[in-house]
Amino acid sequence: MSPATPPVGAGQADRAAGHATADRSDTAARAAPAIPPDAADPAMSPDAADPATPIPPGRRRRALVAGTLISALVVGAGVAGTRLAADDGDAASTAPTAADLGTATVERRTLEEHAELDGALGYGDQTEVTLAGSGTVTGLAPIGSVIDRGGTLVEVDGRPVPLLIGDRPLWRPLGPDVEDGPDVEQLEANLVALGVVTPDELTVDEDWTAATTDAVEEWQDGLGLDATGRIAVGDLVFLPGPVRVAAHPVPVGSPASGTVLEVTGTTQVVTVDLEATRQDLVEPAQAVEVVLPDGSETPGTVYAVGEVATVGGDDGGDGAADGGGGGGGDEATVPVVVALDDPDAAGGLDQAPVTVRVVTHAATDVLAVPVEALLATAEGGYVVEVVDRAGDGGSPAEPGDAGDPDHDDPDATELVPVELGAFADGWVEVTGDVAEGDEVVVPRG
Repeated sequence: MSPATPPVGAGQADRAAGHATADRSDTAARAAPAIPPDAADPAMSPDAADPATPIPPGRRRRALVAGTLISALVVGAGVAGTRLAADDGDAASTAPTAADLGTATVERRTLEEHAELDGALGYGDQTEVTLAGSGTVTGLAPIGSVIDRGGTLVEVDGRPVPLLIGDRPLWRPLGPDVEDGPDVEQLEANLVALGVVTPDELTVDEDWTAATTDAVEEWQDGLGLDATGRIAVGDLVFLPGPVRVAAHPVPVGSPASGTVLEVTGTTQVVTVDLEATRQDLVEPAQAVEVVLPDGSETPGTVYAVGEVATVGGDDGGDGAADGGGGGGGDEATVPVVVALDDPDAAGGLDQAPVTVRVVTHAATDVLAVPVEALLATAEGGYVVEVVDRAGDGGSPAEPGDAGDPDHDDPDATELVPVELGAFADGWVEVTGDVAEGDEVVVPRG
């Protein structure tokens, strides 16, 4: 999607043939470069056309170039078309009728060009849950379950090991004789959040007080544990937020030390390993579109963009679905996280391949025509065939319709040069002697 040679619709060859049928003496007969011009039969080359051949009187169609016009047609992997000469009677016999042509309206549109990035829809990176105590694992939270504050992650020797929320791990025993510290404050904040005590009953700070001991005892009693008023390492797990259980690295019956669970976040996100050279494509809070595996699209927002590039991502992704700038396993990439605006849009998908569409350029409120309306000239430019705009009441029912050359045809067309801009969704930005509401000729159907 760049202002290079556009993929013009396959119906343009028929349009060229149709005009030869309609007005075979017109010097602007259309052709397609099925072979390079310098390799063509000299008798069929643009130079062979007689530029002095008069355009029949009464016709308002004008010849914009002295030579031949070519219709640039991309059909599959090749170029196809019909080379027509103004006096070639055989070509007219196979040309389509005007019924094969239709019109489209010149519109004002916003055209957005996109880059497409490979991503994976899941719940983010996995985190290991480790225990440093003793005993035997007698239970594990089910895979796929979501554990919130106060919920049980693991059972050790028949005792629940609950999740509390906090950034600091439980690295030391806590009790009445402990030194002040942020871990004490973190524990007290959880006891209040769980409703064990109220803020009036327990001041949340770094100081362990008798009120802290009372709150811990009440909490332990509610869990069916011995109400000691003390917390040993391994009695609970602090994590930054609620988690979703992703894997059981050890089975029930294993020693309760080391890694016992693998967890992720609870919200589905898209992760992209983006080439470091393309990092400027995205920024936090940027709106994007996410194409799900079933082809549906849902809006998303860039949540985070990594600042440190790494080489050789684990998933081998190159972050470039459109092939532009994609790298192999040795390509330096940065992680990008995209949040879905509607978390329910993806259902229960996990580790599903998706495409992230990022707007790279937007042309706002520009004149645009369908790409298939473009015709390429022998000189390298482009024209569109505009239905007569004389305002004489004629109806453009069949643009290019053959008729009496001496009759002032209200359905005549003119070839108008245009400059091309942005391409998007089958439309192209054009500037030139065209106006909003003009009708341009396109292949029908």
